[in-house]
Formats: sequence, C-alpha cells, structure tokens
Amino acid sequence: MKGWIARVRATAGPLALLGTLTLLAGILVVGAPRMANRLTDAGLRNDISQLSYTARDLTYRGVKDITANWRPADKLKDQRALLYPAVQERIEQSWWAASTTLEESWVTGTPLPGGNKQGAVLFSVRAGSGLEEQVDLIEGRYPQTKQGTAGPIEVVLTEWNAERLEQHVGSRFLFQRTVPVEVVGIVRPHDENGTFWEPMPFGLRAYLPNEDGDPFRAVVFSDEPGLDRLKDFIGIVYEWRYRIDTAKLDMGVLPDVVEGVTVARRQGLDSTLLTSLDSQLAKFADKARAGAALLAVVQVGALVTLAGLVLLAARVAVARRRSEFALLRARGGAIVTIGSYTLLESLPVLPAAVVGGLLGALVPGRPALTWPILVAFTAMAALAVPVMTMRTAREPSFSGERSDMAVARVGLKRRTAELSLLVLAGLGVWLLRERGLSGADGVDVYLAAVPALLAAGAAVAMVRLVPPVVGRLGRLAARGRGAVNFLGLSRAGRTAGAVIGPVAVLVVAVSTAVFSVAVAGTIDEGRDRATDLHMAADMKVDGYYFDDKTLAELAAVPGVEAVTQYMADGASDLVVDQKRLGSVYALVLDGQAYARVVSASDVDFTAPKVFTEAAPGSPVPVLVSPGVAKLLGTDHGSVSLRGRTYPFRVAAVVDGFPPIANGASNFVIVPWQAVPAQAQQALNPNGFLLAGDPDPEKVREVGDAGQERWASEGFRPRAYESVTEVTTWEQARAELDNSSINAVVSFAYGIGAGAGVALALLAIAFAVVAGARGRGTVLSRLRTMGLSRGQGRRLLLVELMPVVAVAVLTGAVVGMAVPHLIAPALGLSTFTDGLTVGVTFDPLVIGASLVLVLVGMLTALAVETLFNRRLRLGE
Repeated sequence: MKGWIARVRATAGPLALLGTLTLLAGILVVGAPRMANRLTDAGLRNDISQLSYTARDLTYRGVKDITANWRPADKLKDQRALLYPAVQERIEQSWWAASTTLEESWVTGTPLPGGNKQGAVLFSVRAGSGLEEQVDLIEGRYPQTKQGTAGPIEVVLTEWNAERLEQHVGSRFLFQRTVPVEVVGIVRPHDENGTFWEPMPFGLRAYLPNEDGDPFRAVVFSDEPGLDRLKDFIGIVYEWRYRIDTAKLDMGVLPDVVEGVTVARRQGLDSTLLTSLDSQLAKFADKARAGAALLAVVQVGALVTLAGLVLLAARVAVARRRSEFALLRARGGAIVTIGSYTLLESLPVLPAAVVGGLLGALVPGRPALTWPILVAFTAMAALAVPVMTMRTAREPSFSGERSDMAVARVGLKRRTAELSLLVLAGLGVWLLRERGLSGADGVDVYLAAVPALLAAGAAVAMVRLVPPVVGRLGRLAARGRGAVNFLGLSRAGRTAGAVIGPVAVLVVAVSTAVFSVAVAGTIDEGRDRATDLHMAADMKVDGYYFDDKTLAELAAVPGVEAVTQYMADGASDLVVDQKRLGSVYALVLDGQAYARVVSASDVDFTAPKVFTEAAPGSPVPVLVSPGVAKLLGTDHGSVSLRGRTYPFRVAAVVDGFPPIANGASNFVIVPWQAVPAQAQQALNPNGFLLAGDPDPEKVREVGDAGQERWASEGFRPRAYESVTEVTTWEQARAELDNSSINAVVSFAYGIGAGAGVALALLAIAFAVVAGARGRGTVLSRLRTMGLSRGQGRRLLLVELMPVVAVAVLTGAVVGMAVPHLIAPALGLSTFTDGLTVGVTFDPLVIGASLVLVLVGMLTALAVETLFNRRLRLGE
C-alpha cells in the first residue's frame, strides 16, 4: 500500500489532470442532458399552455338520442375510463355541458332593441358541471327547474351580461315564443380568464351588435331539468371536456400521450373527439428533435475533445516515466506486470468520475440515459495510461529514439488509419445529408460525431502538409541574421508530426466553438429576417378603426420617418362570377407609402411595381397568393370589405408579402391608391406601419385619439373598447427569442462556444508540454552559448506559432464549413419561424481566431516558463 501511495504521489500531476478531465466529462455527460431536458420540457409546457381550449383539451361532442337512457355526468366518468393510462393520468379537470345551438336559440320578450322580433336576440341555454365552483352568487339563487310542470325554466347570468342585456332577478322572456324562461340569479365570476369560460365567451360578456340588424348573442345558465324541457323544440349538444395538466407533460411521456390522443379519436361514446393536441405535440416533437440534434453535435464535439485531452494527459504521464519503465523491463519485468502497476495508479480517476456524475445529477431536469457513456469514458481514462505503458514497453527503442525524427516516418498502419478517418468523415457527411441527424430512435451517435471526424481529418491533413512548408521557411530564415528564427522554424518543421495529438484536439475544439457560433449567427440572422417579414416596419400599430386624420398625426410624431395606413380583414369573402369560393385574408394598403416605409425600415423586400404603381380604376389590380390563384382559376374576381364588394384583376402572384405571416396560403393584397375615390369611403384603417424610432407611448396616445374620433362620428359599437396596440421590431424579435425550443439552442451553442475555447487553450498547453523536455535540453545548451531569456521565449513562439496558427485557422474553416455541408440535417428553419435561410459567414470569426492564437501563445509562454522552472534550467 505504501508503495502504491508513493507511486501515486510521484505521478500526482498527470493523475490530477486525468481526474479533472474525467470529472468534467461526468458533468457534461450527465448534467448537460438534464439541463437540456429541463429546458425542452419547459418549452413544451409553455407551448401547450398557450393553445386555445379547442386544441389543448380533449372535447367529445355529440347529440343525445331522445330514447337513450343515460346521464351526461355518468358518461363523463365512462368516457375517461376508456382513455389510455398516459392520457388519464394527465387529466387535470373535466366538465360536462349541454347547450342549445346559439344561432337557433332565439328569444322574445326582452327589453332589448328588436326584443320581440324573431332572431333579433339569441340566448343559448347551457347546463353542466363546474359553474357553482367558478362564480359567486351576488343576487338571487341558482336554478332549480321543476320537472313535469309548466313552470318557467330557471336561469342565471353574469353580472356584466345582466347589466348590458337589461336583465335582473325576476325578468322573464320566451324561448322560441313557447317556453317561458325566468332569471333567478346573478353571478360574478372568480376569474374571467379561467379555462372554464373558454368555450362560452358570450357567457361572460355578450356580443353587443351595431345597429345594423346583427342579433344580440349571449349564454345563460340553467340546470339539467331545464335543458330537458327544451329538447322537444331544439337540438341539444352535449360536450365532455378533459383538460390536460401541462405540469405532467414532458418529452419522456410525449410519445405515449400522442398515441393515447390518437386512439382516443376512435373511443368516443356516441360522440366525436375535437382536438388537435396530438398534432401540436407531434410538431413540438419535431422541434425538440432538431434541438436535440444540434445539442448532440456540440456535446459529441466537446466529449471527443475531452477524450483527446485524456489521451494526451496519459501520454505525458507515460513519457515522464519512460526511463523507469525501461529499467523495469531490463530487469525482467513483464509487460502485463508493468501495465498492472500503472492501472492501480490510475484508479483515482474512478472517484473523479463518480463525483462528476453526481454533480451532473444535481443539475435540475429530467434524467437521461447517459450513464453508459460516462462508464465508457471512465474506462478509457483509467486504461489509457496502462495501455500506453505496455505499448511503450514493447518497443525496444522507446527510451532513446528522438520523437521528432521517429514520427516523421509514417508507417502503413498509421496511414491506413488516417485514410480510414477521412473515409468515415466523408461517408458521414453523405449520410447526414440523406437521412438527417435524428430518427424515430433518437440521434445517431455516429452521425452526430461527423463534424468532429471532419475536424480530426482536417487536422491529420494539416499535419502532413505543414512540415514541408515550415521546413522551407526555415531554410529561408537561415539566410537572415540571428539564429532564433532559423532554429525555431527548423524545429517546428521536424516536430510538427510529434504534436499531432494536441493539434488534432485543438482543431476539434476550435471547430466545435466556431460551429456553435456559426449556427448561432445563422439562427440570429434568420430570426432578424423573419421579424422583418412579419413586421415590414420598425413599428406596427393596430386597433379597432382609426379616423382619416390619424395618418397625418402619426407622421408628425417625432422620430417617424415614414408611415402608411392599412386595413386588414381576416375573413373576407372571395367571389368569382357570383359564386363564393371561401374566406381569404385581405390587406389594403397604399403601395407607394408602403414602399417608403419598407425602404426606411431597412427591410429586404421589394414590392412588385404593378402594386406600387397601380393607378385608380376598376377592376382593381391586386396581388394574390398561389393558393388564391388556384382557387380562382381565372384572372378576375371580387373580394368583400366591410360589406362592400370590390372587383379585381390579378396583377401578380406572390409567395409572401410582409407583414402577412410567413407561410400564409390564402391572401389578397389590394393597393389602396388604386381603389376608386367613391369606393374608398368604406375603407377605414385599422393599422399603421411606421419607420423610425418614435416614442411608443406617444404613438399609442395618437392612436387612441384617432379611435375615439372615429367612434364619436357614430360608428361606436356597443362593445367597443379603445385599445391601441403598438408593437416594436424589438418586441417582435424578442418573441422569437422566447420561443419554445430557443432556450435549448442557446444552451447548446453556449456549451459549444465556451467549452471549445477553454479546451482549445488546454490543447495548446499540451502541445507545449509534449515537447517541453526536448526544448528544455536544447534551451539549456543554447543558454550556455549566450541565448538570453527573451530569445528563449521568442524561440518558443517561433516554433509553436506556425502549427498553432494553422491549427486554429483550420478549426475555424472546418467549423464554418460544417454547417454548409450538413445544413439540411440541422433543420435550422425550425428555429427561425419556418423561414429557410442560408448559413451565414461572420467575418468576426476570423478575428476571434486570431485573438485565440494570441491568447494561445500567451498560454504557451506561461506553461513553458512554469515547466522550465521545474526543470531548473540555467542552474
């Protein structure tokens, strides 16, 4: 035991380095996936929680057969019992409801305008579970409709609706002029934003129409006996709604939940399931796979770099004890025996691996099955020194041959290995472009390692190409004055092959960092471009409607460089030859003003001249999407805007038009200036696009004033609220940054950039240590011949600068090239709002690479100085 402790103390430095690298690998292997899983799960929950109830909830809907004998409350439990366990366990709340169809639920006898006219007032009667838990009774009581009597159906309604609909406790009206209905209570909701109210917004706040014949619409609440009284007059629609608890959703159970929801579509008890939860979860799974693929590339690159550093540390440890092993071998020691000694000495890396794994396990997040990777890495770290020791002991000339001359002779085995590496990298690139990084079973480790293989292959090629060039420079330096440049370049030419290990690790580390930065830059630029196309301006103003003076007032706001008004209608009727083809998104805006705003906002988009230069006339020349062009089947048609029909002719077909959302399929763009003057009276702006940097609050004040003036002119709807929404370009950009999977992407390239730079500097230190003993011997002799300390440091820089500089630049080139080579596999459009962008080249990467070379040289000087002091050179 004492001998073992003594040997461990003698090799404490290399063993400590091995242990540190293994500890870092444990944190990376165990902790990084947990953090990524936590961020992904948080993104999943955030995305699902923002969905509307129609997409998020499982809602079964059906019509009850009059002869059927079942209660809706009982079927709520029966339907849930049929669902898969993965879905059942994640149901947070459930409700049943029964209601009359709103458009058929006309009532008479109300004091509202047209209250005695059929169809002027529509009150849907609704019953179900959960109402009493969601409201406070502020007046009267809850419904208790008596069965088998001719008494009225009892209902309650919300306080807001009671006031606007002129109802109170005791009010009566007739349902379809036949069934009497009495208001017996007024209630006040606890939370108007609660999920309970999502299917029935008119139950909270009724629709109050303009004076144009549009009916009032509201929902009143009764009980089950009350609904039964109406089934002979109108169809009753039943719903069973199950709310999924997002807190219990994560990527681990997502496949089971998707399968459960898909099967649930076939499990409806006399009802149909209405939801898009399965498709929404599947879409998120695609995003998560893209994020996991990017993280896997970065993780593998960092892990390969760590593994390379472990081998370099083991090599240093063995090199320091070559004489000791030679003596043991000369005294008859077996190779296996020598290896067993060093194996026992390497066992301290095991506690380091355990500590690293435990530290990684402390990272909050869902665990991932990565322990086998840590076990494999630990085994490599523990066996690296023994295997190298036995390999060294087997070579008869291991103790005296010059390493710089030995590695200059490339054997058949090494050349075969290097060629095999290049073949593996090339094959991996082809497979990546054909298959992508991830599949149904997750990320392919081999394909994720392709960027690292490319970097290692580039390092091998560089080491084979650099020595002749550096040797030629050394011969040229011999003609100059001074011996430092000649000695440094000559030694660099001979020893370049000796540092192939550190060089390969350096290239992989730098390429991983540059790859991460390149991907991050590409995603940032893609999001900038997506925001440009979404906003089409520096600022966007939206409201109900604005009057004609608002445009001039906004143009006068300090900081506004250009402004254009627009009117958007998301549900305009598309008509051809008096035949309605469906609804389209219609956008009306002034072409020339729009062009000025886009130009002043530096948005890279040019509107067609047929739009910007369109002249007044009928039919109006418009731009249409390919989807609308396909629907039309001709070059003319008409679109309805605010109750008025505008004939048009198709001037051009465009794939997109800012600020219409990227990927929109059905839209019509109408040039405001081309609409005849007499027809423009029906057009009122409901938004503006601004270029410049005005104060958002000042813009909002102008917008509110414009809406108030419009409303005061007699256009005010009963439910009108003057709210002006001002969205800046920065706010729209921030929304993309806060998208579901973005945190994982930021985490991935943060690891890649940070770890790549740190490990690159460590690789440079190893490059120094690898030849430090030989340089120390040479430096000792040169010092006796008059070489100063400063010249000694310059000698080190001259020797290392060519190799390190070329290695760093090679890593940078590989890091920039890899995204181009495997761009289809990365799926970067997932992170840029669906916009496909090319991989960008940031010139700053070259500058950063040069800075890394400079920092690396300073690191080399520090390591060399420390090493020389330990060798006690000059004493």
